[in-house]
Amino acid sequence: MRVLSALIFSNIWIATGAAALTLASARQVGGAPVEIGALGAMVFWATLAVYSLDRRVGGRGEDRLAGSVRHRWLSGHRGIVTVVIGIGIAGSAVSAWMLRLPTLMALVPLAVVSVGYSLPLIFWKGARLKDLPHVKTPATALVWAVVTCGLPALELGGPLNPGIWTWLMLERALFVYALTLPFDVRDLHSDRAGGLRTLAGLLGEDGSFMLAQAAVLAVIVSAAVRAFSGPGVGGLAVMLASLASLGLLLYGKRRFAARRPPGELYYAGVLDGMILGQAILLMIFG
Repeated sequence: MRVLSALIFSNIWIATGAAALTLASARQVGGAPVEIGALGAMVFWATLAVYSLDRRVGGRGEDRLAGSVRHRWLSGHRGIVTVVIGIGIAGSAVSAWMLRLPTLMALVPLAVVSVGYSLPLIFWKGARLKDLPHVKTPATALVWAVVTCGLPALELGGPLNPGIWTWLMLERALFVYALTLPFDVRDLHSDRAGGLRTLAGLLGEDGSFMLAQAAVLAVIVSAAVRAFSGPGVGGLAVMLASLASLGLLLYGKRRFAARRPPGELYYAGVLDGMILGQAILLMIFG
């Protein structure tokens, strides 16, 4: 259990998922994962640094949720988290030198948004991006879509139909959005206590899970259309990953309805693990 906790709460787990999904997405846009190895490495190190920075910087809402398994681990390993941030920044810098110029240029606004998520770089009453009303979850989904789906196409540099590119990124954004909404439900009470306004605060637990299920159902329909009548690369893999995610969302909704919310590993372990799950399926069926 200690090894599992370290893997998850040090953000190695989510960083591995991000890198793997980036590499696997090369197959959706006509390339091979080996062709964007440097981008995959950069995404791993950058995700490790950004997520660790978010955990290291205190704030409102879920940042101050005391007593959870996650926060107990972080409180006992603050030095390790700081070292991980440094390693992530160094690894990102080295990997970035190997990328094409268009990819580097696209990374600049993404870096500003990612760092501004945890640090007050966006001056709206001195708030961080995640403190702005109803912004946290949509911003996360959009950045993930651009990084894991848009950047591989840009790095490969080949011709790509803009319509298909947009389709794939919207599909990816909805998939990540569906996986991210339950985190807002988890943090509902602490966000309210910290004065944060989120969509989960408006919709409540049941409504938030219903929206997440609607999002993942939209992904299933989109992937099915691609698989059977359109640009079908990766359609089956996305369908399978989305069906598994739908099952996890139904499970989470039932646990909340029974007033027995799932534990931390459901979120940081299993839901985040679906990112890696889709990547593996894309490698197999893409």
